[in-house]
Amino acid sequence: MTTGFEDAATSMTETLLAFAGESCVYIRGASSATITLRRSSLAPQYMDTGNGLIVEVRPVDFIGLTSALPYDTPEAGDRITCDGKRFEVTPTTSEKCFRRITPTMTRIHTKQV
Repeated sequence: MTTGFEDAATSMTETLLAFAGESCVYIRGASSATITLRRSSLAPQYMDTGNGLIVEVRPVDFIGLTSALPYDTPEAGDRITCDGKRFEVTPTTSEKCFRRITPTMTRIHTKQV
């Protein structure tokens, strides 16, 4: 049984995806599925590789309906492609690869590759 909050969150996510979502391909191994996600770019991060090189990492989060995901949980190494750009599912320094914001809404952490 869902709560009023969960129903409102689902409705909000559906509206967000209808107006600001984009068609993306979620890939795991040789399998893929097309789903609608909302992309949110975060500030670039710069990492020192230790050998004099600085690498720019572009973290990007995607929000989608949990029921639309082709797999129960996103896993590190899964890929998402949108608008010709590729992203790899990866944990952040403080979280795993994804976070269930509500039972019906999932945020997936990626980096642009």
